[in-house]
Amino acid sequence: MKYKISIMLPKYLEFKGKTVEGKRYTIKNPSVIFKKKGTIKLTNGDEFTFNKDNKNDVFNVVYFALNEGIEFGNGKYQWKFDPKNGTIETHQGIRFKMQTIGLLDETFLYQIHFSGLDLKGKTVITAGAYIGDTPLFYSYYGAKVFAFEPDPNSFKKAEENILLNPRLKENIILKNYVIGKDGEVDFPIEDDSGGSSIYKVNRNNKINVKSVSIKTILNEFNIEDPYLLDLDIKGAEFTVIDDATISNFKKIRIEYSPYYLNKSDKTLEFLIEKLKNYGFIKFRVFKHNNLRFDLMYHGTLEAEK
Repeated sequence: MKYKISIMLPKYLEFKGKTVEGKRYTIKNPSVIFKKKGTIKLTNGDEFTFNKDNKNDVFNVVYFALNEGIEFGNGKYQWKFDPKNGTIETHQGIRFKMQTIGLLDETFLYQIHFSGLDLKGKTVITAGAYIGDTPLFYSYYGAKVFAFEPDPNSFKKAEENILLNPRLKENIILKNYVIGKDGEVDFPIEDDSGGSSIYKVNRNNKINVKSVSIKTILNEFNIEDPYLLDLDIKGAEFTVIDDATISNFKKIRIEYSPYYLNKSDKTLEFLIEKLKNYGFIKFRVFKHNNLRFDLMYHGTLEAEK
């Protein structure tokens, strides 16, 4: 989620509660929010200096810290903030451009993509790579990752973030592809919040992108023993699920969104039945964030053989 300053202003004033250890964690000088440059001071001692060029990025970091209760520092489990280079670093030591902080909570705090402490020797295909958070997460645990992101804005940021982590970069192949059927599609570009979907119609801002099936991916990259398929493709999972090649995977994770299609026959149960036909026998359905949605309409589905 990308946080806009116009939305954040009243939210900052809401952070008056205490952390679990009883400490007050909020902004000591809230009036600085309305200035073009200055230093935001938090009650835990953290300070964030901003100017007119990086104000929105710095405010995103501050909002993230307050919302999640994160303290930046040099402690073992603390995140790091480098205003000079415009980067942040997760407690796992993975670096990101400051302006790409959205959704890092899901991936690195709540670890909704967790698939084992040791993925060395395992191959992961992740579609909807967004800003590179998911492929970097899997690479951190040792996997060989093939990552796909159709949105050019997110793709560029993913490239930049992956380059910030040279050790993890060696395990990642990133492509600007749509995952679905083989061919080309006009992909609508809306924003860089992670919500881009082929089902969001935007006639004025579209880009032609190569589209590939899972079968083609396995053939193109000579993947013989795929371990995990991770799909966050905003409705297109109902296209991919018809590709019987996914039966070659040991595990499947799908962030499902049937509301994008709004068709009575495209449901969570439809996905589960298809996976059962492919030999998957263990299933888990869960919410991956605190947004308001019922599990019928949105959530994460995991399946194993």
